[in-house]
Amino acid sequence: MIASPEAQQGPQRIWSDSKGTLWVSESGSGKLSRYDPLANAWNSWDLPGGKADAHAMFVDEQDRIWISDFSSNAILRFNPFSQRFTAFPSDQANARVLQLSGRIGEVWGAESGLDRLVMIRD
Repeated sequence: MIASPEAQQGPQRIWSDSKGTLWVSESGSGKLSRYDPLANAWNSWDLPGGKADAHAMFVDEQDRIWISDFSSNAILRFNPFSQRFTAFPSDQANARVLQLSGRIGEVWGAESGLDRLVMIRD
């Protein structure tokens, strides 16, 4: 058992990058966390906008982290090298992306609140 870094968080999704680092979306704390098993160390970043509600997650072929945020009604891309987020807001209210996946150059989100799929080409 590995203790999570935030007392008030609820891990929603976990994904490994190409180096074996684990990324965790945290509902309740509005954070994205990273666990490095080799160093046995955690790092966390606040999602932009305050009162974020992290949910779905996907790590792409460039080790960028994609995470959905119900509060901002957006899919966020986190660059672990620059440690910056980029937002891709839905064009309709209450998208509630519950699942993310992708393939080279594309990220797909399931907008459960709208019964549609969304694709971001990068």
